[in-house]
Amino acid sequence: MSALSCLQKKLQLEKKRQNYTVIVETGDISDGGTSANVFIRLYGSNGMSSRITLNNPQRNDFERGQTDTFHINAEDVGDMYKIWIDHDNTGSKPGWYLNKVTIIDNDRNKVYAFPCYEWLSVDEGDRQIARELCLSRASDGTCLQSS
Repeated sequence: MSALSCLQKKLQLEKKRQNYTVIVETGDISDGGTSANVFIRLYGSNGMSSRITLNNPQRNDFERGQTDTFHINAEDVGDMYKIWIDHDNTGSKPGWYLNKVTIIDNDRNKVYAFPCYEWLSVDEGDRQIARELCLSRASDGTCLQSS
């Protein structure tokens, strides 16, 4: 293993972690809930998190009209500017209508709201099961990073 890859590995292991609360609001529309497994990745001024599974054991998450809360410990991404949210299209009714995702950085007392109001479904809307949600977008559609 090269000295550079050893250093990169060490820096990755030492990366600070943060406590986040993720609040997911499913739309109150017919078949809006999902049976699929849902994942999120956070992006910020310090980089991105790993792909995180959103799951409350002993609870049926992401049902129609429901708001679900998840407490996660993930890499410190710094000032957040976007998220990537997706699902694995499994189960009997995987299509999902996502209203919005709110993330609270508990260690910094910051709140980030990511509106969606679209389907994540192979059968509805634009037939995509993944979304890049931004705090704000440039005129070309790319996410604007916090400064």
